[in-house]
Amino acid sequence: MHFYTILSIVFPVFSTIAIGYGFAKIKSIDLNSIIEVLLFITIPALVVSSLLKKHLILHEVAVVFFSAASVVCGIGLISLIYLKVAKKTELRGFYLPTMFMNSGNMAFPLSLLAFGNDGLAVAIIYYVSISLLVYTLGIYIAKGRDGFKEIFRLPLIYATALGILLNISGTPLPKPITVTLEMIGNATIPLMIISLGYRLASIHINSFKTAAIGGFIRIFGGFVISSTIVYLLNIQGITGKIVILSSSMPSAVINFILSQRYNLDAQLVASVVLFSTVLSVFTTPFILALILN
Repeated sequence: MHFYTILSIVFPVFSTIAIGYGFAKIKSIDLNSIIEVLLFITIPALVVSSLLKKHLILHEVAVVFFSAASVVCGIGLISLIYLKVAKKTELRGFYLPTMFMNSGNMAFPLSLLAFGNDGLAVAIIYYVSISLLVYTLGIYIAKGRDGFKEIFRLPLIYATALGILLNISGTPLPKPITVTLEMIGNATIPLMIISLGYRLASIHINSFKTAAIGGFIRIFGGFVISSTIVYLLNIQGITGKIVILSSSMPSAVINFILSQRYNLDAQLVASVVLFSTVLSVFTTPFILALILN
């Protein structure tokens, strides 16, 4: 794959992250308000509008969800083995940043730039799958209980159900509504990337060795497990490529937010998030080159 093609895909993403990072250094804003707009307005609109653009079959949705869940559980097992071997079983927060990847902020624009709207639709299904796991299993890890209720407080699950239902049933929405949804949804990707950069500016690496190991487990573990799943299940075309790409993303910032909220190794989680994101600058072009070829 030509170097310029890879650069044209990854440069817009990482340069926008850098803009968000730089903006955080010169101006302080309430990022939580932007996150609320994303979670309650723009992401649901993007989910519905994107799911209407690609013909889905329930089998494909099930395969993507199974793949995402398998990667999360597989990485959880690898993390468990590492913590036992290293005799660091007290670091329960280590599971969050290794198991749950950034399948939104980074995977969305990369999927769109590399594979168009069809790729973005698959990436959204993967993102929804991970979000369901984050707000259930992730909160269970962080809090110990009551995680399942959290997902029903967000419109994401309802937007997904609506989008899939409309898609599979072939029910069209009036054009004014679809245009409105697309217009609102188009704000999601730039806002998500800038927010990621802004949040990273406030994160510092605490334990370099543990952060480095966590970062490598997150990216390379995700790549190996997802590639194995794609091969064993014979997942063809764009779907298989998006599963591998999304599974190989760095740790999601939501892990840091959860760890802070529930007082679970917040500095360790932040360290893995930051290290894996920096590492992805080098690994993402390599992974893209592999799946595009």
